[in-house]
Amino acid sequence: MWVIKTHGESFYVDHVTCDLPWTTKETPDNSHTKGSIKIKDCLLSIDDDNCATISTLTVFDKIRLRNQRLGITRIIFRWGSKMHTALSGNEFKHSPFKNVEGGCGSSFVICDLLRKEESTLAALKYPDDWRILKPNEAYYKRYDEKGTIWEVDEDADDEE
Repeated sequence: MWVIKTHGESFYVDHVTCDLPWTTKETPDNSHTKGSIKIKDCLLSIDDDNCATISTLTVFDKIRLRNQRLGITRIIFRWGSKMHTALSGNEFKHSPFKNVEGGCGSSFVICDLLRKEESTLAALKYPDDWRILKPNEAYYKRYDEKGTIWEVDEDADDEE
């Protein structure tokens, strides 16, 4: 077994694959090990066979990991839905709304629910009005991009 330590957690794995540059760190005062290998700005992935892959950590990965650690849930819903009304009325704590255009002229609103327990409550109260975005989805990534998504003007529909 190999031990990989990251962010204060230890992982015991059977195999490690790493294509990134690394350096050594001597720890002569440590009773368990006399040294370690250090890799900066890397992402650790462990598969079902208990094999670790160490790859480059991207800005997107940093955001995704931060959101997971903080219990933030990124969601997508339609303008004017019950979920939109609940969020507009501050029923749940959320990040700013951002509008994104979908296929065939469809439009959606994306935001982050900032409390994990509130996403569970919202799922029970408004089960059909929204869905959780997965980190590998294009809409999830587009929320963080500048210039491709714009802040929603909440008074725009009221003027028509």
